[in-house]
Amino acid sequence: MLSKKNDCVPLSQNFDDRLFRLLVASIRDCAIFMTDPNGYIVSWNQGAQNIHGYSEDEIVGRHISIFYTELDNKANEWSRNLNMALKNGSRESKGWRVRKDGSVFWAQATFTTVYNDQGHLIGFSKMTRDLTLEKEKEELKEERNAELEKRVAENTEQILANEIKFRKLIESSHDGITLLDKNLNVLFRSYSAERISGWSNEDRVGHEVYDTVHPQDSAGLKQVLAEVLQSPAKSVITSYRVKHKKGYYIWIEAMFTNWLKDENIQAIVCNFRDITTRVTYEDELKAKNKQIENILNSMADGFVALDKDFCFTYANKRIGEMTGRNPADLIGKYVFTEFPEAVGSATQKAFNTAVAKKKYVCHEDYYAPLSLWQENHVYPLADGGLTVFVRDISARKKADQQIKQLNENLEKKVIERTKQLEAANQELESFSYSVSHDLRAPLRAVNGYAVMLKEEFQDKLGEEGNRVINVITHNARLMGQLIDDLLGFSRMSRKEMVGIKVDMDALFKVCVREVMQQQPVVAQMVIHKLLPCYGDVNLLRQVILNLVGNAIKYSSKADDPIVEIGCIKDTDKRIYYVKDNGVGFDMKYSKKLFGVFQRLHSAQEFEGTGVGLALAKRIIEKHGGNIWAESAPGEGATFYFSMPVKLNKDER
Repeated sequence: MLSKKNDCVPLSQNFDDRLFRLLVASIRDCAIFMTDPNGYIVSWNQGAQNIHGYSEDEIVGRHISIFYTELDNKANEWSRNLNMALKNGSRESKGWRVRKDGSVFWAQATFTTVYNDQGHLIGFSKMTRDLTLEKEKEELKEERNAELEKRVAENTEQILANEIKFRKLIESSHDGITLLDKNLNVLFRSYSAERISGWSNEDRVGHEVYDTVHPQDSAGLKQVLAEVLQSPAKSVITSYRVKHKKGYYIWIEAMFTNWLKDENIQAIVCNFRDITTRVTYEDELKAKNKQIENILNSMADGFVALDKDFCFTYANKRIGEMTGRNPADLIGKYVFTEFPEAVGSATQKAFNTAVAKKKYVCHEDYYAPLSLWQENHVYPLADGGLTVFVRDISARKKADQQIKQLNENLEKKVIERTKQLEAANQELESFSYSVSHDLRAPLRAVNGYAVMLKEEFQDKLGEEGNRVINVITHNARLMGQLIDDLLGFSRMSRKEMVGIKVDMDALFKVCVREVMQQQPVVAQMVIHKLLPCYGDVNLLRQVILNLVGNAIKYSSKADDPIVEIGCIKDTDKRIYYVKDNGVGFDMKYSKKLFGVFQRLHSAQEFEGTGVGLALAKRIIEKHGGNIWAESAPGEGATFYFSMPVKLNKDER
């Protein structure tokens, strides 16, 4: 009894049905298709459609018995063919076969068994050729033979002529013919046999059939011929390799029939044909499938192929590792029956979208039963199926969650720390105001009394007394300036910036005039054209006053003091510089330049509080820029600072 057809019939876990279709699709004059072990059709090529009349959608899943006549089906001819192929590895037969439209044609069919890597039968390959024309020729030949037999009695000479004609027809047959005696020595070989193997009749007569057989196939052929010798009138089909006369081996398919007891023949007849191309094709197909299998199994991602009903047709090794299942057990199974918790999930929606819109879909989904986060890349196939690459992203998702938690914790700490800093800044500012107020009161008293002494007793104090009074008032003034600088430095972190487009050319010129009015030393000023930038004009004014003042101060001892001011244009920023030809400094001390109270020269050499450059650095960095210097002892110094073309979003 025939087994019931499955909804999803897998060809083989090692055989890619789509690859098979691609390779045989172009063959139009020969039907090539596959059946399962029970004779149900699982693949169909264009040649099969041309010969039988059925399209692929009409025939796949139906039984091969529909091709047989009613008489052959009653005799179970299809079952006999399958059983013979199963027994011998292949089965070739001829007979009338039925097309879709009910017409019949004379067919030559070859069944070949197909096994998987474990040696299990997974089905049969069938090649069918329409030999109706050849059949008509054979019938015509039979008619001629009948006519020949009729004329034998009438005219011996005519009979001989017809016999010669018949022999020539046999000799020109596509298949080779060899006659063997009971000892398996060659009695006769046709011209077509010479065309196939290169050996002429004279080359082979008197030699054993084994002489040219491949050593690896010799034992198998001996078993076949032993069966032939024991089975008169029975045909046995086998395949093996024989050496061509040129030295290489070819594959032949041979049918041996024992007619030793037939008085008219008295030989074992071997009909054979060259099947090297077919065997090579099948070997290449197996190798390609094995190569594809190895590639898919070596992938780090899971890979599955689904048919139009979402049944597995392939699953690689990685899928087995991810799901804890044997990939072979999934073949033919409906994906959402095997993984029911995925019903209604993003994965099922992605599958449906890819099929409906015939487009690639990528998505992420979580499958709770396996604790698996997956990234699926879904590709639609022309036949309505899908190929899906499945990437395990559980580790990444876990890391993302950990990072998110760390960021949340960090954000909380930053907020807490910011609040602490704001409170500390408020306390520092209050302290600065308090210190400023407390220091200014005694400072004003000292300065006031010193001025009174000088005004009232200048003539009586003498030269030394007046010098001391001048030192007191000078240091009181410096102390007041230091208090102002420190207060300005402490306010800088809380001062709100007002960013506008600043005309740096005009601002530098105003600051230069202001500094030169206060500085007793007159330096030569060289001011190049300065490009505008975006910033707080009041804060930038403090930076420029400090840099220009320092340049004039530290070049004051030069014979010809020169201060040069310029600008360098960059893609997203402006770089301004103030250059002097003063005393300069050693670059190994450059890190001390912008620190509070960090001075490279003593107060006796050059007056200052040591706060100005630190304040300038804080202002420039608040704008998102940088400030630095280049110098060498005795060669002057150049101070640079960069400004963005536009302020950052949070600074506007």
